[in-house]
Amino acid sequence: MINYSKIGGSNNVAGYVDATYPWRVYDAWGDVDKAKADDVWKADEWAVTATGTSPITASVLPGAVALITSENVDFAGDNIQLVGSRFKLEAGKPVYFGAKLTINEATQSDLVVGLFGVDTTLTAASEAHAIAVEASGVGFTKLDAVTAAYFKTFTTATEKNSASALTMDVAAHVYEIAWDGESLKGYIDGALVACFTEDIPTAVLTPSIAFRTGSTAAKTCTIHWVRAFGVRS
Repeated sequence: MINYSKIGGSNNVAGYVDATYPWRVYDAWGDVDKAKADDVWKADEWAVTATGTSPITASVLPGAVALITSENVDFAGDNIQLVGSRFKLEAGKPVYFGAKLTINEATQSDLVVGLFGVDTTLTAASEAHAIAVEASGVGFTKLDAVTAAYFKTFTTATEKNSASALTMDVAAHVYEIAWDGESLKGYIDGALVACFTEDIPTAVLTPSIAFRTGSTAAKTCTIHWVRAFGVRS
């Protein structure tokens, strides 16, 4: 069930929220920044840094908008960020980010999804599979050769918070970040995995996805939807 209500207690922002998962926002209006890719993939709205030949195409699957297909070369893949950073985790100003993704290889792949500063290499493009966040951000990470995924925050390239999030598999998962103006929560498939109240990044952030293969075989990442909303007053 979806309810129409005020968001974050603001009298200036209203929208559609999930009755079961009240932090989950489907759309919002008023004094709010928003980004949505949940019906069609608009390539010109996203900055893509590709390693190798790794096209992003419109998905032909019901309920999905885009498909990343890496080249069959180790480290190949795409770093994708919404053009125009606009989201900031400020006191008293709620922010929501959500994305539903499916990757077809749970172990030999790198994945980062969340809100990050402008950065063309959220994961290392060569030499070693590693998180390579140069700016600040908050999101979910999984590296090649393991299935352990984490919910993390970074401030100017330094990891500040980390909590176990899930054991990766090839099923679709919903990754969500909810900032209520005081605490930062991470959710996987509607289940709370961590709550951080310290070392919250203060930089301006943008919806981001980085996906790479971890072997000499092509891998795919299906983007079902991406949504982000930030209350401004």
